[in-house]
Formats: sequence, C-alpha cells, structure tokens
Amino acid sequence: MKSLANIRLMQPADIPFGMNLVQQAGWNQVEADWRRALALQPEGCFVAEQSGTPAGTVTTCRFGSVAWIAMVLVDTAARNQGIGKRLMEHAMAHLDGLGVETQRLDATVLGKGLYEKLGFTAEYEVVRMKGIAKAAEDIETDAMRWTSDTRDATLLALDARVTATDRTIFLHELAGSHPFFYSLFEDGLGYAGSRKGRNAVQIGPAAASGPEVGRQLCNAMLHHFSGLPVFVDIPVPNKAALRWARSVGLEEQRRFVRMYRGKKLSDCPEMIWAKLGTRKGLGILKSVIQLSVKKLSGAIR
Repeated sequence: MKSLANIRLMQPADIPFGMNLVQQAGWNQVEADWRRALALQPEGCFVAEQSGTPAGTVTTCRFGSVAWIAMVLVDTAARNQGIGKRLMEHAMAHLDGLGVETQRLDATVLGKGLYEKLGFTAEYEVVRMKGIAKAAEDIETDAMRWTSDTRDATLLALDARVTATDRTIFLHELAGSHPFFYSLFEDGLGYAGSRKGRNAVQIGPAAASGPEVGRQLCNAMLHHFSGLPVFVDIPVPNKAALRWARSVGLEEQRRFVRMYRGKKLSDCPEMIWAKLGTRKGLGILKSVIQLSVKKLSGAIR
C-alpha cells in the first residue's frame, strides 16, 4: 500500500506533468494556462506527491473574499486512493486561512458527489455546446482596444454585477499583455472573450445586459473564429443563450454543475452568455475581447 500523499507548492517545472494530466483527462487547457495560474496565485497552486513522484494537482484563484478552485487532476496510476480529496481539502484549508468567504468550482458529474461531501452546494448547471464556428451574414463589429491605461467604470461595473466579484486588477492585468477590446452598445452593454485550447477555441467569458446584445456579441465571436472548432459553456438559467447556441448549429456535449462553499453570491447567470471554461471557473484567460456589433473593424480579424 502506497504512503499518504504529500502536498507541496506547484513550481514551473511541474507544468509538463500538469499537461500530461490534461491530456489524460482530455481537457482543453494549454501550457500558458498553467503558467498564468502560477503567476496569478503562486502560493495557491499545489501538487500531490507519492514517494516523491507527482500524482495530482489543484489550483486556486482568489479575488478578494471570493476564490475559485480548479484543475483538480489525478494521474491515472494514482486514482481511487483519496488523492483528489486530499488536494481539495488542502486547497480549501489554504483559502480558509486567507479569510475567503466564498469558494466556487465547476464540477463534473463524477466529481459532484465528492464536492458535496466536502461542503459544497450545487447552484445551477452549465451546458457545454460544441461545433464549428460559422461566419454570420451581415456581421458588423466596431471595437476599441482596452489597454492597461483604460479605465471604463461602466464595463467594470457590468463585470462586477454579473460575477458578483471585483475582477478589476485581473482584467487590467490581462490588458497589459493580451488583445483586449471593448465597446458600448447604443441599446445595451456587453463583452465577450476567448482563449486558445488543445481541442477547440473556448468562447468566453461573455456577458450582456440583454438578449439582443448577447446574440450579437456571440455571433461576432463565431464570425471571428469561422471554420474552427469551438466550445461555449452556457449557464442553464440563460435560456436565450442556449436557444442562440442551438440556432447557430452548436450541439450539447456535456454538463457541469456550478457549486459553492461558504457565502452564496448574488451573481447573474442569466446574463452570462459564455463562461471562460467550466474546469477553470473564472480561472485564467488566454485573451479577452470586448466588442459591440455595429461595423466590421480591422481590430477583430
């Protein structure tokens, strides 16, 4: 019988191991996602070891009193030995020690039972829609570059309202090193983003103040990635977004469950048109694009 797993801080040298776990699980993350996780939360990413050999991972991402737990992965040779539970307990204790009031995650069907035993409560389902992005007719997009110097209180207020989390520093940090666009609609406000994945482009995050704005934003994103495989993770409470996804030929692949531990947040899933990626939660973005649908801009394509 193998000894109890030891938990230590993750290091950049662990990224190849993390990618091996991603490949085993068939997930969509790339090496850049691991690097950003370490850069944003170096004291909150962990590796489990058995007899000195890496066996599993977990990452956390903190936004003040709210934090996300993600990338809970265990090597196939080390499964069914309680390593996943130990990793979760370690991450939870770490966040408790920081005074985090709300811990959130997106669970697979298989993982839901474990998370419930650890004190997490289900909130709502998230549907992963998949397909090939198609160029929409008469799509016109006008976007402006959001740099690290940009301070638009309206956009930040929308993000805070939708997520019930202050992500100001997080968003501006992204703008310093990745393409980041925004625009204000005459009839509402919205944003949409994407990241490169191993298997498909992950559309998201995306949120909108109304259904028409959401449809326009998401159509623009599919237009931008025309011909490429895409994933779009949509909260079930947003019925308009699910209708849109089916109308553009996307099909349901699987479902996840949004869960929380501690204080329940008053976020607005009915305004979320695409999450960044359920296994990453708010996670780490490869790139974020914020745009409106008015006139086709060279900044997008």
